[in-house]
Amino acid sequence: MSTVSLPYVCCELDPVIPARTREIHHKLKAGTRESQAEPAAETLGLAINTLIDAFLTQLLRELAAAHPEHALYQDALKVVEDIQGKVQHYLGWLTRFLSNERMTVVAAKYLTMIQPLVATQPQREFLAVSIEPVLAAHARKTIAALRSGESVDVRAGIEVLISIVDAVLVNFVYEPKRLMRFNLIVDKTLDGAIYMIKGLAFRQLRALGERLPVAHLPVFLDHLEHFFHDQSPVQ
Repeated sequence: MSTVSLPYVCCELDPVIPARTREIHHKLKAGTRESQAEPAAETLGLAINTLIDAFLTQLLRELAAAHPEHALYQDALKVVEDIQGKVQHYLGWLTRFLSNERMTVVAAKYLTMIQPLVATQPQREFLAVSIEPVLAAHARKTIAALRSGESVDVRAGIEVLISIVDAVLVNFVYEPKRLMRFNLIVDKTLDGAIYMIKGLAFRQLRALGERLPVAHLPVFLDHLEHFFHDQSPVQ
């Protein structure tokens, strides 16, 4: 297992996700002829939903709990449900193209992102992705300015979150897709699906940035810093 160094982004995984990923990887490495497409797609769906929950759903729930008088957060949660439905639709379509040969290298790739980041609690495993120091520095500067009141541009904070999610998608989506070497038709279809789903999520985040009251910023910043680590690791 590889290690991840600061700066990085992470979210804690339900133990079933690492366990299933390792099981699939073990079977593939052992040369099983039994198709692992369905369990792989199901596990990937769980992982994607974990990311959506970590980056977007949980943020909206925290904002709705802290400020129940604002209906915009509940409305945004309905959009997120639609996004998750589209993810499941395309994973169902993708299953037919997930041959064991393609998935062998991809399962290994995903295992490099699963990290027990808390030394005293190895049973807690996270999806962890390194980010570029320049992005981390920009994120920290933006967060500090918003925390101090030097800036009240909520949209700048939202753009930091979008940049971080984009960085995670390179490792979590685009690189595994490249490794599977789909034919041109499948590849282009996937590109279109990813573009649409990512666009819906980012559009929702930017709409939130336009309407999020400055007084609600502490909830957003606490959420952002929960999975963004540039100065100290997960505790």
